[in-house]
Amino acid sequence: MDDKISVMCTLLGFPAFPPVGHVSLCELEGRVHSMPAEQADVLIFTNTVASHPRIAITRDLLHSSICREDARQVFLPVQETLIKKLINVWYEQGLVEALQTAAEPQEGREVPSALQFLATYLLRLVSGINHIRNSFHPHLRESGDKLIAAVSQTRAWPMSPVRCLTWHPHCTKLAVAAWDDSVRVYSPGTSLTPILKCKSQRAVSCLAWRPMSASELAVGCESGVFVWHVDPNSVVTRPSVSCATVLQRPHHSPVTSITWSQHGDLLLTASAADTAMYVWDVAMECFVALRRVGGGGVSLVTWSPDGSKVFAATTGIIFRVWSTDQWLPERWTVMSGHVQAACWSPCGSVLLFATSEEPLIYSLTFNLMDTVFQDDNVSKTALPVVDLTEVEVDEGERVGGLVVSMAWDKRGQHLAVLFKKTDLVAVFLTELHAVLQVSPCCFVRGVSGEIPNYISFQQNFTEGANLTIAWSSGRVQYFPLVCKDLKTDRSIFHESVPNLDSSLRNSSFRSIR
Repeated sequence: MDDKISVMCTLLGFPAFPPVGHVSLCELEGRVHSMPAEQADVLIFTNTVASHPRIAITRDLLHSSICREDARQVFLPVQETLIKKLINVWYEQGLVEALQTAAEPQEGREVPSALQFLATYLLRLVSGINHIRNSFHPHLRESGDKLIAAVSQTRAWPMSPVRCLTWHPHCTKLAVAAWDDSVRVYSPGTSLTPILKCKSQRAVSCLAWRPMSASELAVGCESGVFVWHVDPNSVVTRPSVSCATVLQRPHHSPVTSITWSQHGDLLLTASAADTAMYVWDVAMECFVALRRVGGGGVSLVTWSPDGSKVFAATTGIIFRVWSTDQWLPERWTVMSGHVQAACWSPCGSVLLFATSEEPLIYSLTFNLMDTVFQDDNVSKTALPVVDLTEVEVDEGERVGGLVVSMAWDKRGQHLAVLFKKTDLVAVFLTELHAVLQVSPCCFVRGVSGEIPNYISFQQNFTEGANLTIAWSSGRVQYFPLVCKDLKTDRSIFHESVPNLDSSLRNSSFRSIR
């Protein structure tokens, strides 16, 4: 192998993680500290997160403690005629549910045979139409909450107390979307927690703070995007919907991913049910649609930190890297599944991504001309850099497997990986030199029985990196990775790219025109 190509990193070689009953608290100067869950306190080891708000999204905190189905049990049953029942089901649940009600025998009520036959025939017709439509548009096989859950960056999205969270890029401010579709904004030094919620803001899937602004937060949900204006000087903890700009387009729902441009002047929205992306000028409430045929709905979009490129994954085997100067895409394909997770290096020269079918992290490297590096005699390929194949690490405990999401800190020194099944978060050390170098750092374990649901890095953390983890108990944990002697050369923005090694030219990923 060429000496310019680094050896692929694996899950072997990680330091021993805390025993069961202990909680990982922080990493200081390369050493991981942990304590028993009953005594765990990160402030014993470091004060870097002392002023950060303590967050726990519990059932008592949520506004919607019962779902719609449970709410119906509060009322006494009443006798309805068949026609009235069908009308009510149609109004509340849709035509298909009404047809199913008419086609099935009703307890204590006879359904006319002609109506039952007609409903059964129409259900078969609807099923046939859906089968034909899904064969041409695989991304439409799921809809609503099921579609969001299938492509979400949140593990166990339907059941997670924290649906997603995001740090403000310039200040210590954290937005947390909860299971009841409310969004809470936490800041240090204040007991006021604004709650952003309205009736139309249902099934929140993604959040994004607007760069160069202290008060604007975009919330992607089932009906579109709500761009809330959260006045930091206001004492109102429940802003009305008049404080939000609503961005909606026909067939562009649910919105599954949003990303702001480098300077916050443009907002890009994507839906796994729509093959088009929309670039919004939020102030003018106008948009431009970016449409491409092939691949299915656009499930994930992320703008590069330097603003020159946009990564767009679809629900099929195709993903694209757009150049924002002329909005022209480079089209790529994977062997199977779809791209599940992706993140940019701080300089925008390296893109990491993982698919829904392989326990591998791949890397794409870009040159100064905003195009993927290509040797004249070599086809473009994505290089596998991390092998996440499940391994046994301690007394029969296994870690690794498929990836749900990834997060790369702003210095380009730490990469966090959230797995589909493993109840630990893996953190890797990364260095951006002539090639990307990845090495093991540590595993983060929560309280016994907790599952990590979401991960993110604080953007303005100056002492290293602050990995923020939302656990299935509703607890939001800060895991600081602190180094007194920060080596700024770790985040040097090198544009030099080595020639591709011949042994990697048969990668599963090929760029096609």
